[in-house]
Amino acid sequence: MKSARYLHGQGRQKAGRSTPAIARLGALLGVVAAAGCAVGPHLSTPAVPAPKTYNAHPINLHSAQQRVQWTTQEAQAWWSLFRSTPLNDYIRQAMQANPDVQAAQAALAREQSLIAVAQGGLLPSVGAGAGVSRGRAQRTGANGGASYRIPGNLYSLLLGTVDVHYNPDVFGRQADLVHAAKAQAAVSRASLHQSEVFLAAAVSRAVISGAAAQAQLNAAQQIAAADAHLLHLLQQEYQLGYQNLQSVDQQAAITAAAQARIAPLQADVAAVRHGLAALLGQTPDADLSMPTLASLQLPASLPTSLPSALAAQRPDIQAATAELKVAAAQADVATANLYPQFNITADIGKAAMTGGMFFNPISTLWSLGAGIAAPLYNGGALHAQRRAALDQYKVVSDHYRGTVLNAFRDVADALRALQGADAAYQYHLTAQKAAGAALHLAEARYRDGATDYATVLNAEIAYQQDTVAAITARSQRYLDSVALFVALGDGWRPDPSAATATDAKTHSIVQNAQGAPA
Repeated sequence: MKSARYLHGQGRQKAGRSTPAIARLGALLGVVAAAGCAVGPHLSTPAVPAPKTYNAHPINLHSAQQRVQWTTQEAQAWWSLFRSTPLNDYIRQAMQANPDVQAAQAALAREQSLIAVAQGGLLPSVGAGAGVSRGRAQRTGANGGASYRIPGNLYSLLLGTVDVHYNPDVFGRQADLVHAAKAQAAVSRASLHQSEVFLAAAVSRAVISGAAAQAQLNAAQQIAAADAHLLHLLQQEYQLGYQNLQSVDQQAAITAAAQARIAPLQADVAAVRHGLAALLGQTPDADLSMPTLASLQLPASLPTSLPSALAAQRPDIQAATAELKVAAAQADVATANLYPQFNITADIGKAAMTGGMFFNPISTLWSLGAGIAAPLYNGGALHAQRRAALDQYKVVSDHYRGTVLNAFRDVADALRALQGADAAYQYHLTAQKAAGAALHLAEARYRDGATDYATVLNAEIAYQQDTVAAITARSQRYLDSVALFVALGDGWRPDPSAATATDAKTHSIVQNAQGAPA
């Protein structure tokens, strides 16, 4: 057998004998690569049939201001349909500065880095090392049959090595880990999408609610001013003897109640502004202007995804699908753990006492090794882990089915709520107009002496109630439109020209605008 040198417990032979070993290593790698296979169960996403329609009965909007347009594509930047520049600007600011969205972006970046970590396990790892040491050896002497140790000469030792380690993925374990990492990144990507959808909806609700609160505040201030004016007239008539004290006291109570409604409404406007500032990543003292309710236009057309296209647009369904892939990949990993794992190591280096000898081929050392590790007995733990992984997939699969079914329900509820809000607003608007006409008539008749003050008082109370109800019903139509877009999963496009481009796209992708059941 040829002479061999040893370093760090590894056998190293001269470089002149390394060529056949390297050839054998290449052949071994080729055989291992050819034998590679994945042994997992390779579970797939369960099919959830989509209904033909969202509701059992067609959706009919009573007014001509809105209509449902059926489409198979996602209507991004849906908030531009409200035709409000402040709303568009606030949403754009929120997408850039909201802490929750930034956290979701960081989570996605982390998962993408972990993909690279998992992919690194499919490739060989290469390392290098170098060292130099100075020492004195001891040698053995003899005197009359007795041996003893005496100091030897000083020497230097120069070392340099390059190590290669490779774990062939014969049974697909590492590939399954890569699949799991990619699926987990898809979960984070869907979560980011959902955060953007929810953020756009939250900003839209804040703007709409703030506009509605401001409209109610303005109406309350106008009503309080009118009550105060009527109270002043009654007091003058009382002083002239044309009115009784009971009427004056009743109007004073009505005026005080109207003025008492102003402070809570002012607090509501401030609270909405504070909430909007938080969504924009700002402090509550930020000076934010609220658009008026009249400046917000009700979307004339509501691009609504068909049931068959909903699964591809809802971020929660996308996340549930990715979680299914994670669970399936983990089941594959648990299956691959039942099979042997292989490893191949190779290294080459130099060891010499002088610099001249370090670069001499005779100082070259190398080693080549291969190993296999197979589970023989572990009390059934690996099989139990595989069963647990399969059970986890079943859990995630059931959650996926529930997510899809809840998505269909959300859209159905949003469509019905939109229909109800549309009908309610029409009735409240009619009631407000009638109450206003009745109040003007009662005031005119009272000035002419044709009716008593109680009639005016009742007409005034009815008008106040109907005015507040009409404002609430109007804002509810906007909020229900937002809820429909959120239920559809429509989301954010970071392009600055998204508002104009999306508007044109929304009107061009519709398949059917009339007669489509919801």
